[in-house]
Amino acid sequence: MKRDIFFPEADIPVVVVPKTYPNGYTIGWHNHDYCQLVYACSGVMVVEAEQSLWVTPPQRAVWIPAGISHRVEMHGLAEMRNVYLKSHCSINLPNTSSVVNVSSLLGEIIAYMATGRFEQGNTGEKERLVAVLLDQLKIADQAELSLPLAEDKRLVRVCESIMAQPADSQSLSDWSKSLNISSRTLSRLFRQEMGMSFIEYRNQVRLFQALKRLASGQSVTSVALDVGFVSLSAFNRLFKKHFATTPGHYFKCID
Repeated sequence: MKRDIFFPEADIPVVVVPKTYPNGYTIGWHNHDYCQLVYACSGVMVVEAEQSLWVTPPQRAVWIPAGISHRVEMHGLAEMRNVYLKSHCSINLPNTSSVVNVSSLLGEIIAYMATGRFEQGNTGEKERLVAVLLDQLKIADQAELSLPLAEDKRLVRVCESIMAQPADSQSLSDWSKSLNISSRTLSRLFRQEMGMSFIEYRNQVRLFQALKRLASGQSVTSVALDVGFVSLSAFNRLFKKHFATTPGHYFKCID
């Protein structure tokens, strides 16, 4: 399914479309003729594209090149600002989907471009602001927040089970016995196809599932234990590794 975007001015190659979605809302599979920055300034998004999942909290956004099919799920009340760019703007921007950190300046520019004040400005003012937005996108740091989707049937079975029950404590050895393969073979499959170890994958799934629950207002301690972390401190350490702060402080700051 293709969704076309209307650009109100031929000379302005970027348009920002603000939307608000309730918890649990899903935008089904579709693609655009334009590049897109999927940015939710509140709530948590789950974006699927190019055999990967991104569970993206505020201050992060998913970059999707033109023509790439994708779907989006909302967790918590999601205030979304979709940035669409005509293809010629994507020079020096990634040609594959990725997560980018949204700086304070980039976030403010996107917020302003979503208002009537931007629409009422003259062409020169708009062109200058678009130029700054493109510069900010080109220097935006990419975040390691993707979760690859398995293709090998044996890995699919393991990964789907972990996604459904992240607190399940089955070890790599347990899974290898269930699949009737050696632990070494299963470990190699994870490294080759997923780009990470079994433990790293399970921790990433637990972190992603925790983000979705935290966006819905659940307590940090209950979320950490429910998704399988042995302690709140273990969850805090992994969260801080990715977001440079604790989950309680992070979600408090973005309320």
